[in-house]
Amino acid sequence: MYIISYNGIEVCIISNTKKEENMDNLLLGQATKLVEAMDKTVDDNLPQNIAEIVKFHSKGAAVAALASAWVPGVGGVAATTASAGFIWTMYGRIGTEINLPISQNILKTVASGVATNIASYVVGMIALSTVFSIVPGLGNIGASVLMAGTCYALTLASGYVYLKIMTQLFSQGIDPTTLSEQELKDIAKNVTSDSDVKDVIKEAKEEFKSKQEKGEFK
Repeated sequence: MYIISYNGIEVCIISNTKKEENMDNLLLGQATKLVEAMDKTVDDNLPQNIAEIVKFHSKGAAVAALASAWVPGVGGVAATTASAGFIWTMYGRIGTEINLPISQNILKTVASGVATNIASYVVGMIALSTVFSIVPGLGNIGASVLMAGTCYALTLASGYVYLKIMTQLFSQGIDPTTLSEQELKDIAKNVTSDSDVKDVIKEAKEEFKSKQEKGEFK
């Protein structure tokens, strides 16, 4: 359980497990910061709606990875590609939710840049998944689960980074729609290097394990 203050109201959030509670806290906290930076606090449900979009697409990426990562030798590539699609569509839905019209081409560019930067933190798991899918006896199921956890963490962290990017821009009075693709990519690179992004990836991996044990990705 944790308590978050939003729009002058303290809200008690209860999660099923400590791991899920930590992840919910991180996402909801960053979503709340974005809403406050945009001065949209009149909508009490907006932070939760944004957080749910991130969680929905992260789960979708994990399910897609479970279906694709077993392919011998190329599973890791297929699953990572699947994550990229979930990431940029997630960005699009967040934009719609906060009424921020950014072109799909720019969203794809930003999503690609964010995912590439974050992938450096999880590249070991991607490589290990590929090994699992090639070497007889190690098991394709093991490769699928590893890659699903990686895609879940990658997508969720990408959502968190996007919320941080938008929060940073609006806090400085900058309209994201006026920036070029390269400017957004540069900002994304700087935000991704923040230490809390690594914490989000770690928490996301732990949350995936918890949800996987409950059978939530079937």
